[in-house]
Amino acid sequence: MLLLDTSFLVEYERELVARRIGAARRFLGAYPLERPAMSLIAWGEFAEGFADRAAFGAFMSGVGFTVLQVSQEIAWRMASLQGSIGRRLGENDAWIAATALFYGAKLVAREKAFERVPRLDYERF
Repeated sequence: MLLLDTSFLVEYERELVARRIGAARRFLGAYPLERPAMSLIAWGEFAEGFADRAAFGAFMSGVGFTVLQVSQEIAWRMASLQGSIGRRLGENDAWIAATALFYGAKLVAREKAFERVPRLDYERF
């Protein structure tokens, strides 16, 4: 499973709107058998960029990405992660990283900070 961070989602949406193939679309094309997903946290961050709920819903239904919910286990992993890596991640990034760890997903993003997370399967696109 590929867990797409907000930075990926923003780039992907830009590419679709511009009808061009860029880094995000090439990345997904390189993993045709992987199921793309996003955490509920990234869903919320990404939704900020849309004018209204209808436009956001239309976009999301068109891409078909799975939205992964948070749970108490993910919350525990997030808390443990923040306490163990020295310099903390931003709150939302910590939730996203914990979600990737919980699901055993490859996290796809642009943030260098994710490289500090032990055992995280992370790839910058």
